[in-house]
Amino acid sequence: MTGTLAAVVTALGALTAGVALVTTRSVSTALGVLLDMLIAAGLLRLVGEQSGSSLAAVAAIVVLRSVLRGALLADQRRWRLADQRRWRSAGRRRPAERAGRTSGC
Repeated sequence: MTGTLAAVVTALGALTAGVALVTTRSVSTALGVLLDMLIAAGLLRLVGEQSGSSLAAVAAIVVLRSVLRGALLADQRRWRLADQRRWRSAGRRRPAERAGRTSGC
């Protein structure tokens, strides 16, 4: 029973990640959604069969999620800083700055 439920959660996770990617156009958001659903599916499998391999699989997904999320956020910050430098070096202001709004970043 829990194996079937875990498979359903995995499939829904892939679908939800696809929807998140299309709607937000953010790979890091979609990847976060997918990995969260994989963690949920792993925990469901762990409830059904309490074995060392199931626990190791869930732990690996948690570590993978943390590493990938950190790398994506660091990359996003680098791109944002490069974009700000490019705008400043060109002597132009970003559209939000021209309108008197700032992004807070």
